[in-house]
Order: sequence, then C-alpha cells, then structure tokens
Amino acid sequence: MNTLLLSFIIPAYNAEPYLKECLDSIERLDMQGRGYEVIVVNDGSTDGTAALLSNYQKGHADIVVLTQDNKGLSAARNEGMRVAKGEYLCFVDADDHLFAAKVPVNMLEKHHADIYSVNILQKGFDGRRKPYRRYVPDYELLMSARTFMQGRNLLPCAWGYFWRTAFLREKGLAFVEGMLHEDEAFTPHAFALAQTFMALNVDWYERILRPDSITTTTDPTKQEKGLRDMVVALRHLETIASQSPELRACMQYKLDYLAVDTLRLLLRQRHTKAFRTEITSALRTLGYFPLRWHSEWKYLLFNLYTRIRL
Repeated sequence: MNTLLLSFIIPAYNAEPYLKECLDSIERLDMQGRGYEVIVVNDGSTDGTAALLSNYQKGHADIVVLTQDNKGLSAARNEGMRVAKGEYLCFVDADDHLFAAKVPVNMLEKHHADIYSVNILQKGFDGRRKPYRRYVPDYELLMSARTFMQGRNLLPCAWGYFWRTAFLREKGLAFVEGMLHEDEAFTPHAFALAQTFMALNVDWYERILRPDSITTTTDPTKQEKGLRDMVVALRHLETIASQSPELRACMQYKLDYLAVDTLRLLLRQRHTKAFRTEITSALRTLGYFPLRWHSEWKYLLFNLYTRIRL
C-alpha cells in the first residue's frame, strides 16, 4: 500500500498574501492516520512567496517546494504531478483553501475510483458563501465515468475532484501548457478516459472570488487570450470525441455547453467586431456556430439570441 494517500498540488505565483491561509487549511485536515504531502510549485514568483515557503517548511515536514521559471499554472501543475507520491491528487489554487475538516479516507480506500467529485463552496466579493456546482449528482454511487458525463455540462475545475494518480499517468494526461481555462480541456478528456467515478457528499473546497482572477479579469488582452484558449479546448475535445461513437455520445453535451460558455463571454465582454468575427468563425469551422439545437428552453433562447446578435 502506498503510504501516502494524498498529494496536494499548489501552483504559486506571487501568492504571498493568501498562500499561508491555503497551507493552514490543509494542515488542519484530519487524515485519519493516512499520510499526505503538499507540493507547492513556486512558478517564478517575484514577491515574498519563496521566503514564506522557506519559513513554513521549517515547521512542516510534509511540505515539498519546487521552484521553476514562470511557465504558468498548467506547467506548475504538471511538474507537481510528475513528482507526486500520493495515491490520489488534489489540486488547490493558492488563493483558495480547503473547507473540510475530515478527509473521506474510507470512501477513497474502499472503491479506488479513478475520479471522485467533492462539494464546492464559493465565497463571493461580499463574503457570502454558497454552493458552487453545475449539477446535483447521485452521491456515493460508483458508476462509469462516461455514463456520468452524458447529458451534463461537466464542472471543469480540476480542484473539484480527487484524481487517482496511477490513472492519470497510465493515460498520459496532463494540462495543456501556456493555456488559460486549461481545465476545460483536461477534465472532460479525463472523464472520457476514466473507468469509474463517484460523487462524494463532502463540503471540501472553498473557491474565493477575486477581482484579478482569470475568470473575473477585465483586462482586454487576458480576455482575448482566454476566449482563444476556450476555442483551443473545444478543438482538443472535438478531436477526442470524433474518435468513436461512444466518445461522441458521452462528450457532446459538454462540447455544446463549452461553445455556449465561449459565446456567453464573447457577448458579455467588450470586444471589437473583428475579434468577435474571429471567434465566431473559429466556432463555425468546428461546427459550433450557429449553436447546435437542443430542447432545453434556456439553451434554445440563447441559441436564437446569438444568431441574432452575432
């Protein structure tokens, strides 16, 4: 048996203001006798992140610090995955923290599923917490990952899951480096390759909304980069789905809603006509603009709206 049950992987770039709170939330976990490690990848930070980690290590033997030039979140996660020794991986963003007090050790050891989902809480700009999910799963039911994926706009966030390390390595799964919204490519790809999945009814992760994050930024350059990368993710997943009817069946719903998310951001953000044409032309080439038809009324209305607006 692997003596380490969990490897927590934390990419950290200029994370000094909030990294200690993140690390403290992991140190408070009740591991019920099982071992763990915390791998922090210092991704070329220029603030006090390195000094904070050096001081934190002195009192915490389970902290592993890796240092690299600034290569982005995907590269930092991949480096952490490369050295991880735990049976399962947990990704944690440095500006978030874990909410749970007790690790669901029994469920992880009993079923050995390739992927487990957890409940997520989101703290908004007003400090209020609320559940953050796109679906209500059937808890503690071991099932095929592909079956679970069908008909769902799968939550892409990699930190919303426990990932069996051996499964990720056997399938050669990694995050696309240099890409924003990298989870949109990684998570559906992993579900399409996984054998087993289980949803755990445990409040585990707290996402903290911040005004300067990738999803909330108002920087036009970052917004354009994000939208182009969502098209890259769609193209990546479409290539996988085209390999077989089974893969198409399990991935199509997610693909349709990834196109919806791309168009929604394109309309919500302020972009030039030329950039809007660039994105819609790319979606048209992939077969996702105009949107495919669905019977859900919200989807139907948005489909009609985008056909008029764009």
